[in-house]
Amino acid sequence: MNTPISSVNVKQSGKRWGKDAGAVAAAATIERTPAPQAQPAAQVRGAPTSGWRYSAQLNEQLTSAQQALSFVDGLLGQLEGVKSGLSRELTQRQLNQGELQRQLEQFNAQWRQRQAASGGSLDGQLRFHLAGDSRQGFTVKGLELAALAGGQAETLVFSTGESGAAPASVQVGGGVGEEEVLRRFNRALAGGGVRAEVNEDGQLAFSVPEAQWAALNERMTVRGGGVRFPGGVPQRLKLQPEAEAFQPERWKVDDHAQVRQALQNVVRSIGQLHQTRAAINSAIAEAQHSIEQLSHMNEQSWASQFVSDFNARLNQPDSYRNFYELVPALIGVSRYRVLSLLSLS
Repeated sequence: MNTPISSVNVKQSGKRWGKDAGAVAAAATIERTPAPQAQPAAQVRGAPTSGWRYSAQLNEQLTSAQQALSFVDGLLGQLEGVKSGLSRELTQRQLNQGELQRQLEQFNAQWRQRQAASGGSLDGQLRFHLAGDSRQGFTVKGLELAALAGGQAETLVFSTGESGAAPASVQVGGGVGEEEVLRRFNRALAGGGVRAEVNEDGQLAFSVPEAQWAALNERMTVRGGGVRFPGGVPQRLKLQPEAEAFQPERWKVDDHAQVRQALQNVVRSIGQLHQTRAAINSAIAEAQHSIEQLSHMNEQSWASQFVSDFNARLNQPDSYRNFYELVPALIGVSRYRVLSLLSLS
């Protein structure tokens, strides 16, 4: 039956207590294979002629993966050109700094289009998000996990600054334990779209949907009880965003030593892109497998799955927009086909 895809099975280094089921970190252990061409559900080989199979989630996942793959391939093409230019200049006595700088600026401009060009499916660390819901990671100055778990008990009141959002209270200290602190933060901040986890450095880290990052960075505040943070007027928090995978604006080409260093950065970046590309290919293959399973479902099972999927989408906060998107998919579905499906119950 149609099994929604929530993650791609890839190995990551480090340990995280928090979990973002839609995020997939690039992994060096995945083989590099050509990207399979995703097919609409109606065109899958072996699909029965009895009718079209529709799965909103699978179609969204395929679209997300294809957008991400196209963006990654574009970056790879540009970086290969930059690599060739840097390698060539290292053999020359005189550097053509203008041409090298132009190539780097072009790559930087394309990288800055990541969120829109990938449909929100790639975050700044090149982690692939099947649902197109990439997130911005960050740490908060003054929120160290050990200090929040031990020491005197205190209630911290956070505000994300979002209109209509109620302040979130988190009780810390008193020897509650680090994992309990993490759970309390997640329960309290979930309504504002903020998630807490322990990053690979063992620090308390957070993430928020990228679309919300700019506002959160400007408005997030905390009011304490005079232990870790002062009481009274809320204090604005200093948020430190997670560094992006690529920072081409820092790659300099003023002399041969800098060109050599830039070349090392480019080679490393190409490797990261190939790892991410492999993860996306894995997601596409899994989606195609699910579509193949869907194409062989009998009418009654498919109808039941469709109703469940359809209702789940319409019960979301933006259900009107979802309904508007789904209506075109129902064009051509006749009254007689619907009655035939119902008669199978």
